[in-house]
Amino acid sequence: MNRCKGLWGLVFIGLSVLHRPEGYAQTLDDVVVSASRSEQSIFDAPGSIDAVSRARIESSGPQINISESLGYVPGINVANRNNYAQDLQISIRGFGSRAPFGVRGVRLMIDGLPQSLPDGQGQTSQFSATSTERIEVLRGPLAALYGNASGGVIQAFTREPGLTPELNVGGYTGSDSLYRSSLQYSETKGDYGLVVDYGALTTDGFREYSASERHHINSKLVRKHGSGKTNFIVNILDQKKSEDPGSRTLSEFKAAPYAANNTAASNSNLLYKAGKKFVQSMAGLVDERAIGDSRITTRAYVATRDLDNPGRSNVWFLIDRVQYGLGLDYQMPFRFSNTDATFSFGLEGDRVTDDRRGRTNTNGVMGSSDNRKEDNIAINYGAYARADWFLDEGLSLTTGIRLTQVRLQVRDYYLDDSIDGSGSKTYSGASPVIGLVRHLSPEQNLFANIGQSFETPTLNEVLYTPTGTSTCNSNCSRNSFYGLNAAKSTQVELGWKWQPEKRKAIRVSAFFTKTSDDIAPEFITATGATWQNADTKRVGLEFFAEGLLSQNFSAATSFTLLQASYTEAFTIRGSSATFASTVNSGDRLTNVPNDRFQAELRYRSSEMATREVPRLQSALELVSVGKIYVRSNNSESTSRYNLVNLSLTSNAVLGSGTLATYVRVDNLTDKLYVASTIGDQESGRYYEPGAPRNWLVGFKYTLKL
Repeated sequence: MNRCKGLWGLVFIGLSVLHRPEGYAQTLDDVVVSASRSEQSIFDAPGSIDAVSRARIESSGPQINISESLGYVPGINVANRNNYAQDLQISIRGFGSRAPFGVRGVRLMIDGLPQSLPDGQGQTSQFSATSTERIEVLRGPLAALYGNASGGVIQAFTREPGLTPELNVGGYTGSDSLYRSSLQYSETKGDYGLVVDYGALTTDGFREYSASERHHINSKLVRKHGSGKTNFIVNILDQKKSEDPGSRTLSEFKAAPYAANNTAASNSNLLYKAGKKFVQSMAGLVDERAIGDSRITTRAYVATRDLDNPGRSNVWFLIDRVQYGLGLDYQMPFRFSNTDATFSFGLEGDRVTDDRRGRTNTNGVMGSSDNRKEDNIAINYGAYARADWFLDEGLSLTTGIRLTQVRLQVRDYYLDDSIDGSGSKTYSGASPVIGLVRHLSPEQNLFANIGQSFETPTLNEVLYTPTGTSTCNSNCSRNSFYGLNAAKSTQVELGWKWQPEKRKAIRVSAFFTKTSDDIAPEFITATGATWQNADTKRVGLEFFAEGLLSQNFSAATSFTLLQASYTEAFTIRGSSATFASTVNSGDRLTNVPNDRFQAELRYRSSEMATREVPRLQSALELVSVGKIYVRSNNSESTSRYNLVNLSLTSNAVLGSGTLATYVRVDNLTDKLYVASTIGDQESGRYYEPGAPRNWLVGFKYTLKL
């Protein structure tokens, strides 16, 4: 902080919508809230943010997970592991790339409620794609105002209730015995509106031992009142089965990419019946109301997760989770020294407690007694403030700061091993942000932002000592639980936006991030890891463009170029001496593609099924992903892969409703490729294959009652 003391002394504590003069008003379809917590167009947002529409979500696949529809958002890499036991691998501008499972370093939210834990880890499985109206992805310094681990923010918004009663019935079937069904009801009566969505999925998976079954309910009750509205949200996911086939070594990937690990010597996934079953739920409310010209938003939620997790060796974990939190945002317009501005501030607190138990796993049979029993606790407190100033006819200033405190704690109740792993550590940080937007004309603007953020290690990353065998005791070394520092980043971005009309836009951003004490591997075993701090930097370029080519044809493309590298040397150790390696300054981070490109050519018929829906749509997609390093010393990497996908949608009026039918073929050329990687695995199993050529057909019938 001292190095930037002069800069941050200029930061005024303040939050709001970016104010623009009447002459610069835009009428756009893509409205977002994550950049400022108030509605504004993507063009007006003072930073890098994109929104994925409902139409994009529906046309991108069976709506199983958000990886299907985020491909055209630059700066983000969503690697579908095709493994429901491990969730998606998500990174934004390189943040979150180290995660061996779940999501790190990226803030996840649904309808304003956090899906990330206070320590910064989360899962995307709670996102209900069939009832999601849009998904917003915020990147860059402004994301730091969301707190710990905000390398970026992904927020989904459930659709609003229809004005008239409406029933949606949908279903998909496809390769590998895929069955996906959904049933959704919506209506509004007086001041109350309701959306209830139920979805079910079963699949055998394209890999050996990769079957999955789940049931998902997402509902939102909206109560309108004189000054605003209150949303009541209930989201329940029952993952009844998710088999884990494991990742592959390079030789295994080449010889049998779709097989499962099945020898005891290799910590077999199949032998030990590795996988997950869980039930997780969330209930919360978000209340928005106006007080004169001001607006106040309050939110409260509680969430639970009951996890049954046999591992890929002789371990079995049972976790019972309880999470809850409160938040408040207040926004008001004001005038200072003849300058119009909007000021906001917010307070929030979150707590999660995992009752974690460990037992033996004997060829897929759980032991009867505990060999590990502890409470893992993470607590977060945050306060932020932000002001947006309209300085003159074409210049706006954004200033803000967030103060965050995160406490990680372990209460160890299993003392038969004579090791008491109890203890705690508290991390605190300030995240200031300042930015400028220059409105060059009603169609284009320039923006520049600089900010600081911090990211604590997660509980999963501090539970083991450098020997990888137990929770930390009172004699912790520097690289174990209580010696691991939080990563602190300084982010800078410059961008240009051009939007002359609806469905035509170009957005370009260049960014630089310098991180001290980033979190990197320290000691690797076949079943776990410990971590250390190492400095890194990230330099990149993002590009997005879309437009109408003619009355019937449109195109969209996104491109990301990213160099994420270490800026200091360090050593990674392993239980096997042959795995030890030295990482040099300049070596690239693992799990981060050097570049990613996606393009689409879409056809829309002139003949319309309804006023806004064409009778026929078709899209041809090209996806190209560059080299990904799988070891931090850069001794091994993947190769570039290119995929071609084809989709066709037909819409028609049927009776009192409308029927949409879908046909889709992914990986049209049947390319063998690495869909995701798990970096720095001692066993050398870095590679998870992507699906071969696969097809699906589906329908959605919408009936106005």
